[in-house]
Amino acid sequence: MFQNSNLSKAAFAKANSIPRTTFNNILAAKLCSSNAQICDQERKRQRLSPYENVDKALLSWIKYARSQNAPISWNILKEKSLEFANELGESSFVGWLQRFNSRHNLSFKKLCGEAADFDSSSLKEWKDVVLRDILERYESANVFNVDECGLFYRILPDRTLCFKGEKCVGGKKSKERLTVLLAANMDGSEKIIPLVIGKFLKPRCMKNCKSLPLFYDANSKAWMTADIWEKTLRRWDLNFSKQKRKVVLIADNCTAHCTVDGLKSIELVFLPPNSTCVLQPLDQGIIQNFKATYRKLLLQDMISAIDRKEQLQVSVLNAIFYIDQSWNMVSQKTIANCFRHAEFHSYPESEELLEDDYEDLPLTELAKKLRNRDSAIPDENLYTKIDEDLATNSEASIQDIVSSVLNSNAEGSDDEDDSECEKKSVSTSDALKAIDDLRCFLLIPKQQMNI
Repeated sequence: MFQNSNLSKAAFAKANSIPRTTFNNILAAKLCSSNAQICDQERKRQRLSPYENVDKALLSWIKYARSQNAPISWNILKEKSLEFANELGESSFVGWLQRFNSRHNLSFKKLCGEAADFDSSSLKEWKDVVLRDILERYESANVFNVDECGLFYRILPDRTLCFKGEKCVGGKKSKERLTVLLAANMDGSEKIIPLVIGKFLKPRCMKNCKSLPLFYDANSKAWMTADIWEKTLRRWDLNFSKQKRKVVLIADNCTAHCTVDGLKSIELVFLPPNSTCVLQPLDQGIIQNFKATYRKLLLQDMISAIDRKEQLQVSVLNAIFYIDQSWNMVSQKTIANCFRHAEFHSYPESEELLEDDYEDLPLTELAKKLRNRDSAIPDENLYTKIDEDLATNSEASIQDIVSSVLNSNAEGSDDEDDSECEKKSVSTSDALKAIDDLRCFLLIPKQQMNI
């Protein structure tokens, strides 16, 4: 159209109400696309990177740097590419960075409005300006908070003292932990299906499992990564788009929480640094409630196993069902109250705090039952909070990024150190008999149940 107009660039842009710089960018992009077609008519797409692992590693590092609002120059990118190439044993790059830039459409400019723009002195300003704006633009049902928590998923009371204060950043005990991503909205009416991150992509316990009640991913440290974060947000964005909803998702600015371009239904907003204990609704009691419920379910099954003269074995698959049940048991009132405690409320605040229907979990009663069975909880309070300081992500070191890239290329290990947790196959007749026994059990009056 422009080529046939006989107008200058400036005149054409003005006549069509297009900003001059925007019009120049459009022409440049079109020229680039045209040149690619002319020079490479035999090929249907631009050439893929001959250094695929270096490409993935460098892109992962860029996402991390962007999440920290760190400036990225051409020289910095070149230096990082050489570091990754050296770590991965690749040859030197001749013209590689230029193609990398073209493939991923990178531009070297500072990002605005990201979490690293804040400091601890900005808490009041964030609440008075950013939060107020969010609550004016979105209904409470469309305001979501998301956060990870670490979980020692199979720690029983007799092992509590061994794990006291453990941050679990690697090594043997990392096999005992999972990372769980939770998200809920401001009025407590919607809890997003959790994501569980384990250490093994295909643990033995899931060998014959056709479906899970939640989402599962894995990496060598069972941590949240920028790639898993982006994949999860894009899945959520697709679901909200199908519902024709616009939502805001509030997250802390940990290293794994990168910005995600191209989201259509989610506005991603970061909390100020070092403010989660005050401003993060999930940290006001929601995660604590979820974990306490998980421990209760674990202890109940432990007591049942003792009564059957068996030893309780908890696999990742068991933990996934515990997690699903525990998250479903967190009440709407508990969630709504925790948002209010984090000062997520209407302006002016017109509603009183709801009476919380959270029932103190009967760990004391369960502890008594364990003592009657020659087992004990050394410290009931410690047991419920044993994993509150677990790491859920790491600084993006060269070695960690390379490890993540190499692991993503693997099929996933089946060599999990919990073969005793592999479920035995159950015949159809055994399953039907179990259902019949359960039906008879449920007919027994509650007063006569010896639970």
